[in-house]
Amino acid sequence: MTLKRGLLTTLVILALLVTVALVDYLIQLGRSEGAVAPGTEAGIGGEFSLVDQSTTPVTNTDFSDRYKLIFFGFTHCPDVCPTTLSRMSQTLKQLGPLADQLYPLFITVDPERDTPERLSQYAKAFDPRIIYLTGSPEEIAQVLKAWQATRAKIAAQTAGSNDYTMSHSSVLYLMTPDDRLAASYNWEIEPEAMERSISSWLKR
Repeated sequence: MTLKRGLLTTLVILALLVTVALVDYLIQLGRSEGAVAPGTEAGIGGEFSLVDQSTTPVTNTDFSDRYKLIFFGFTHCPDVCPTTLSRMSQTLKQLGPLADQLYPLFITVDPERDTPERLSQYAKAFDPRIIYLTGSPEEIAQVLKAWQATRAKIAAQTAGSNDYTMSHSSVLYLMTPDDRLAASYNWEIEPEAMERSISSWLKR
């Protein structure tokens, strides 16, 4: 009888510990909405070979001497992307001289329309230090997979081969010089909060 009672007590304690751990995970998951989910950080990032807005070929090694702030978007985006790029621009300004230790990168999820020429024109609306990258559909798909970013083409109501929009994840990734995820941010983060977080990493 005593043995059964002890076993029951042990099972109850284990159940409570599992419940507490699960609740804590769900809380962290909720806090990470729009950012990288806890426990998946190690799988973020990888090699890439793309071209920038001036048609210069680049790889991930070209950015290995600084931290990188990466956002995936597309130039026909009506709201999230221009808002995020505006916040990135404000963050760079608030970082002051520390911004020289950071590569801000915008990688398109819409390579069919976002040519280097298109990106070059789009770049004029934001901080000139932001680098815009595109590539073949296969190259972009590889990068999206490496960063666990998602996208989906949504046809518009009117017909036309280029008449569509994109649904995509809207995470900002702060990567270390050796390509490890340092932090991730929801696109709605205020520039002041992003500047504080990035500064804390750049000053290490």
